[in-house]
Amino acid sequence: MNENTEFLSRVAIFEDLAEAEMETVAPLFKERTYKRNEVIFLEEDTGKYMYVIKKGRVKVSRALPNGKEAILTFHEVGEYFGEMSLIDGGTTPANVTAVVPTTILVITLHDFAVLLKNPAVNAMFLKMLCKRCRDAWAQIAVLAFHHADARVRGALYHLCQNRGIQTDHGMRINLHLTHRELAELAGISRETATRVLGQLQSEKVLSVEKGFFLIPDPEKLMEPLLFE
Repeated sequence: MNENTEFLSRVAIFEDLAEAEMETVAPLFKERTYKRNEVIFLEEDTGKYMYVIKKGRVKVSRALPNGKEAILTFHEVGEYFGEMSLIDGGTTPANVTAVVPTTILVITLHDFAVLLKNPAVNAMFLKMLCKRCRDAWAQIAVLAFHHADARVRGALYHLCQNRGIQTDHGMRINLHLTHRELAELAGISRETATRVLGQLQSEKVLSVEKGFFLIPDPEKLMEPLLFE
């Protein structure tokens, strides 16, 4: 089993496939590399490929009418994107950019159609599409809050649920997020995000451990929001 075959066999949509099946699936993917801040695709380029991140990290964002950028989500190693446009033929209202030097495996629309004929792969795609709908609803809920404190709390809580790893000291968000990136997720300015994070640290609701956000009790993030 070569390197890419072994890697793809650990990706969620393929983990139920037999080794013989993976040997036929893996050659359908071609490897591409991107520099830090290099655009992987723009909205108008969607519907051509599905992408699986082999190394690095990407952000999904869209430009707002005021010229600012709103980050919708991040994708890490082993995650994939672009499949929705291949399924329904629509465009994705977002741009995807490499946050760090990134290696990606891509599959064309034609070969993706071959993948969908496998029942196990099809079932995993359905589960992932449901998860992405739920993530989108959670993001909308965050942006519905009218003040910065609530937006940061909501964004951190959502990240705990989707990127959290339980440790002896609480939930660690397993994502190296800068203040600017968190601000763009919450739809606020970097300066405001820094102020709110400082306040949360002073309240012992949040700490920073080796560059990761650590939340001792994620439910405490939401307590002030229950009475809005």
